[in-house]
This record gives sequence, C-alpha cells and structure tokens, in this order.
Amino acid sequence: MAYDRRVDGQQAAHGGHLDYRLLVGRAEIPVGKARGYTSLDAARAATLEVWVATLIPASGSQPDAAAVGAGQYIDATVAEVPALLPGLREAIDRLQELAFERAGRPFGESDATDRELILREFEGTDETDVFSMVRDFTYESYYGHPTVLAALERDTGWRGGAPGTGSSLPGFDQSRLDRVRALPPRWRRTGEGDGVGS
Repeated sequence: MAYDRRVDGQQAAHGGHLDYRLLVGRAEIPVGKARGYTSLDAARAATLEVWVATLIPASGSQPDAAAVGAGQYIDATVAEVPALLPGLREAIDRLQELAFERAGRPFGESDATDRELILREFEGTDETDVFSMVRDFTYESYYGHPTVLAALERDTGWRGGAPGTGSSLPGFDQSRLDRVRALPPRWRRTGEGDGVGS
C-alpha cells in the first residue's frame, strides 16, 4: 500500500517507505539538551554532523546546526523511533558514496561547494524521504534552540519566544472612545407585540 495511516509499530508507509511524519509523534525529544550519539556509530555520526552543518551553516553570530546539537537531536529521535534508524544509516552511506563519486573524497572532507552540490543531488534522487526527515529535524532542533533564538533576537529583533510568552502592551487610552460615546444611538428599543423579534 502506498500510504497507510495505521501505526502499529511498523505500519506507517509513505511511497513504500516508513513515513517519519507519522512515527515521530511518539518521540518527544527536548531541544537544546546536551547529549551524545547513541544510535549511530562514530563514522556515521561525523558524516551527519557535516550534513546538518551544511544544511544550516554559521552566519554572523548564529552558529551552524552541528554546533547546537542538531545531529545529536536526530540521533536521539531515531533512538526513540528505531524503525527510522536503518533508513538514516543507509542515507548516510549513500551520501558518502556520492561524495566519493563526485568529489573523490569523504563527504566531511569535501569543500563547502561540493558538499552543497552532493546534498542537492541526494535530495533530488532520494526516494526514501530520509533527506526530508534530516532537514525537518535539523530545522526543528536549530530554530528551537535557545542559543539560536537569542542570536536571532540580537541580529534581527525577532523574538522567537513571543508566541508563548507574549509581550507587554501599553494601556489603552479610554479617551479615544469619547467621540463614539457621544454619538446618538443607532438602534431603537422594541416593545412586546410590535412584531419585531417575535
């Protein structure tokens, strides 16, 4: 079945592959928590670090995605949803193969331009949806991280926490209603039996 919304451990398919969008609802991973890698081996973890840092490189006072733990966030997520781990491992291996084919060296040793081109090619040919998963988890962990939110506020004035914390507003000047209060009524009283509203 091309798309199956039944989720009973393994049933969550999208185009013949597990649909991470349905499965991750079971995982609640806090953003910004210091953690290590538990699901990926050291070599794959190093590749994932470069992958997320290429997706969101450092800019001004804003760090790259690897510097704020996006790779570890992805690793922790697949640890909570083990069905996603094989696809992530295969995607990282495929990324390394593409790097050797296109740049003649490991992905992590390729220059920034080559890494971007390799990721673009991988994204365009990825039928497993793992590229989208890594991208979405990277954005989620990056733009929810306190360090990034603080840098964005410093650089742009935008407060990422405003929707949750709100902001103070000046008191309302009641005198602004004086003109409307002085207007004659724009309605009329109705009595019983006049046929209005009965």
